[in-house]
Amino acid sequence: MVLGAALPERAFAWAQGHLSQPIVETGPIGGGITRTKWLLQLADSERLVMRWCDPADWGESGREHVRRETLAFRLLAASALPVPRLIAADLDGTLAGGPANLVTWRPGAVRLDPLGPASIEALADLAVSVHRQPIADGQRPPVFSYRGPADPEVPGWTSRPALWQRAIQLRAAGAPPTPFGLLHRDFHLGNILWQGETVSGLIDWVETSWGPADLDVAHLCSDFAMLHTASGADAFRDAYVRQGGRLDPEGFRYWQVCDILGFLPDPAHILPAVALARPDLTAGGIRGGLEELLVRTLA
Repeated sequence: MVLGAALPERAFAWAQGHLSQPIVETGPIGGGITRTKWLLQLADSERLVMRWCDPADWGESGREHVRRETLAFRLLAASALPVPRLIAADLDGTLAGGPANLVTWRPGAVRLDPLGPASIEALADLAVSVHRQPIADGQRPPVFSYRGPADPEVPGWTSRPALWQRAIQLRAAGAPPTPFGLLHRDFHLGNILWQGETVSGLIDWVETSWGPADLDVAHLCSDFAMLHTASGADAFRDAYVRQGGRLDPEGFRYWQVCDILGFLPDPAHILPAVALARPDLTAGGIRGGLEELLVRTLA
């Protein structure tokens, strides 16, 4: 629990109204970029997690985050996936003073250290399990949107402008006809909890989408490349296929390029979110890792 900002009174009262045990302590959960989550400690020692988006700061995007995450928890309520279970939701924030949901707490911790073969296989199995979830036509989440600038430009920090120009041209050529399914859409190492070599939680479903599984795989490959090595990204992609996952053999290059371009103009913007766990990372290292992944993708 990170001490600091307090959960607003109205949001606290809304959460308490859905619980049989009194809340004895609250605190914001650190890490990540959005900083809209609180840990609630109950009198019986149970822990819960509340997402509350201040409408003054988040507006419609906060409502959309809560709507998508709540939808994901409802769709996955009967699944075996290690995801939080929904207790209550106030999608428009009329009762909590801002869009909010209340969910169960998942045990475990984020790992940003290099993962061994067993952990990479477990991660791949998790991704395949997400993408295999059957979703009825009328329950599909919104179709994915592209990240990053609508018209990406060659980054000023690169010494290989022709490489990035080629990537920009590939994206501009248009998407391949890759089949769509359920996406987490923010599938990276910071949203995965571990207990030893076992995945104990997949959290932060605020970007739940309908789209190609290749995008979730591409996003984690980008994360591996920036935080570790591009060869680690290759290892995860290979493990995903071994675990039964299906990637578009003709289109995966396009989706990986789209994910890489989504970090422009500068992937070093992720540094504040990972600095505490990985003080060794530098802006140059993150840029270089992503660029190396782009080299491999276009080779």
